[in-house]
Amino acid sequence: MACSSTVWDDVPTSIKEFISSYWPGASVSDYDERNGNYYVTIKNGATLVFDANYQWTSINGNGVPIPSILIFNEMPRIYQYLEARELTSDLMIAENNPRTIILTFSDFILEYNKETSDIKMITQKQE
Repeated sequence: MACSSTVWDDVPTSIKEFISSYWPGASVSDYDERNGNYYVTIKNGATLVFDANYQWTSINGNGVPIPSILIFNEMPRIYQYLEARELTSDLMIAENNPRTIILTFSDFILEYNKETSDIKMITQKQE
């Protein structure tokens, strides 16, 4: 655990707060800063990428579902859409692009257009 706390100490405070909110008690196994982006891997869990402003740009659950509370807090419009269809579980990958948010669930992909608030469901995962 000493190694994990050293890695944790290197992580910027706002990223620590984000991780603590959605993965309470989790330890960080890897942290790196490259080209203005911050890369964090949670032990036995998700890999997260943050931009220079500490905004998440990518979350990969690495086979473990991403907590649905993250969708509720970070993407309320998308959460309402999913909740109405009882589809709020098994989010595996989230990508926060400049114009869209792409959410990959275990059996479908959802695209949210930030400019128009349109939500498009793709019923089959694309390889």
